[in-house]
Amino acid sequence: MPVLVALAEHSRTHHAAKVADKARRALPQAEVTVLPGATHHSLPVAEPEKLNDHLIRFLG
Repeated sequence: MPVLVALAEHSRTHHAAKVADKARRALPQAEVTVLPGATHHSLPVAEPEKLNDHLIRFLG
């Protein structure tokens, strides 16, 4: 099953790099991305072009 894991670099709920590493190990087929400069709440608006690129590529 295709999986996209999009993480906010500056999330207060988790350490993005650690979660990304764990996701890559647990889901080797997954696409894992950390969006630089984003927080948990600003993820969709911090860099919408980058997030949209990931989503479009993943869903396309």
